[in-house]
Amino acid sequence: MNKIEQIVNQLLEARDAYYNSDTPSISDTEFDELEDRLRELDSDNEYFKTVGISADDVVKIEHVRPMLSMQKAKTVPEILKWIRKIDPGFKYKYCIEPKIDGLSAACMYRNGKLEYVATRGDGLKGQDISHVAEYITDIPAVISFSSGEVEVRGELYLPKDTLYDTGGRPLRNNCVGLINRKENREDLRHVRFASYQITGDADIETESEKVEVLKKNGFNSIEIFLPHTLEDFQKYFDLYLESKRKQWLYETDGLIITVDECRNFEDIDSRWVVDHHHHYAIALKPPVESYETSLKGIFWQVSRQGNIIPVANFEPVYIGGARIERATLNNYDNVLKLDLHEGDILLIERANDVIPYIRENISSKSREPENSGNRFILEKCPSCGGTLFENGVHLQCRNENCNEIKIQKILYWVKESGMETVAEATVRTLFEKGKIASISDLYRLEKKDFEGIEGFGEKKTVKILSEIESSRNTSALDVLSRLGIPLVQKKALKKLGINSIEQFMNFNDSSYVIGRNIIEWKNDRSNIDLLDSLLAFLRISDDSITASKGLVGMTGKGPKGRNELIAEIENLGYEFTGTITKDTGILLCEDVNSGSAKLKKAEKIGVKIMSYDDFFK
Repeated sequence: MNKIEQIVNQLLEARDAYYNSDTPSISDTEFDELEDRLRELDSDNEYFKTVGISADDVVKIEHVRPMLSMQKAKTVPEILKWIRKIDPGFKYKYCIEPKIDGLSAACMYRNGKLEYVATRGDGLKGQDISHVAEYITDIPAVISFSSGEVEVRGELYLPKDTLYDTGGRPLRNNCVGLINRKENREDLRHVRFASYQITGDADIETESEKVEVLKKNGFNSIEIFLPHTLEDFQKYFDLYLESKRKQWLYETDGLIITVDECRNFEDIDSRWVVDHHHHYAIALKPPVESYETSLKGIFWQVSRQGNIIPVANFEPVYIGGARIERATLNNYDNVLKLDLHEGDILLIERANDVIPYIRENISSKSREPENSGNRFILEKCPSCGGTLFENGVHLQCRNENCNEIKIQKILYWVKESGMETVAEATVRTLFEKGKIASISDLYRLEKKDFEGIEGFGEKKTVKILSEIESSRNTSALDVLSRLGIPLVQKKALKKLGINSIEQFMNFNDSSYVIGRNIIEWKNDRSNIDLLDSLLAFLRISDDSITASKGLVGMTGKGPKGRNELIAEIENLGYEFTGTITKDTGILLCEDVNSGSAKLKKAEKIGVKIMSYDDFFK
């Protein structure tokens, strides 16, 4: 794999962790640096034409209008350069607003009523999270400023003064975890929705006016500032750094500057290619906040691939409202580069209020080369004591019998299979008691295996066994996407033409990074043994792609919940679509004579209109 592919691989994995989990894998600053490095090496890379990343195993909604990302600037002079580019005579009016560090979401309203809520996803399709509207009071059920089709966009976030127990983890991580929770959703009442944009059938001329309209309609909208001179941009940025950033109850990672008058958007965008971002808006990122602390030590974690992950343990500092005393060092090569010794003074950065990382070892600057002191050298696996091998920037344990590697593989499978009752402590206890030693052993468990183990009563045991049993019924793509192969998800497998176990085993195309990851995984005999052992216990159906009966859309209130209806549509052999285009076959309506905007559009382009009752009959 060449350098460019390595960087793209790292960025895609980081995107996946950021958008689809509650645990980002790297800091925002590290992410930005990787993007800058890729830009230097290959400015036209396809990576820059994508936004976010799609998640598997969720109900998708196609955005009516793409939710693109934002071009970035690090200083006010860069903002002024952008203004001179799009507006040489400074004739436009501008609007400045906070860039909230939350989860981007869109609320679709039709005929004044809320139809669904969706995340950004990959910018084209997002995850259906309509369930949050039941708990979040900032998302009104009805609006009065439009009877057509409008989308209200904003950020879901946990406020700084939240009463929710964050467990010391960053607010955004907790927010994502709450939104993805499948059960016990009452805690979603702690989540807020800050709205800032309206798109669609709403006759509003400026971005600043949209914010005022949202406030009048009961939304929790943002604070805005309208600069009148070029000097005002620097003044407001200084005010943001001095006070606004601390005063606002939402965490922010900068400001957004946009042309205020909407009529100018199309003209500005027409001058350049629009793929990753629009050109009439830009984000101004704040300088990174740094904290000094002293290193207490390093402890070593073993990943499911056997890579040894060093984690620095230091005197506590407070970052983004969280007490931080640990930071991943990512790999062993980084430990050596930082020349870490016990007691060293480290510079910990507040990388946009997400996970901390060590920017610099201040002590190493004044250390004499011969003064090695108490340096951290790792020679054996911290779990099994086995020999370590160099694997790029990592040290790697290749002992197939390493207990921690086995545990990490089981934990990954449990998480990806949705076994919420089977916690990490449960897996470790069962492993230590000799009840499980591999993923397939989960499917051998019986009630008697829990007898005499403290903390496992009748009710808990039954629930654990029930979840394990339910996970037996699965598909080939589900199994393959849960094996932990880097970047290999259901969507990627389908793109490679893999829809069955047989196709996976026969696959040998190394043209793409994902394909090479699959081939490398299969070349390890222990991985094939793992798959074979699982096939003996799982009830697997192939995901062979059959001809779809067509695309089906929905509008108005249906006879069941939205997700239930989508599942029934797909069970009948159709594909659900969240938007109406010339490719849509059928639009399901509560009332075929309602005259809604979506129905009128469907009639205009020749889409068949049916009631829910007639379709399901």
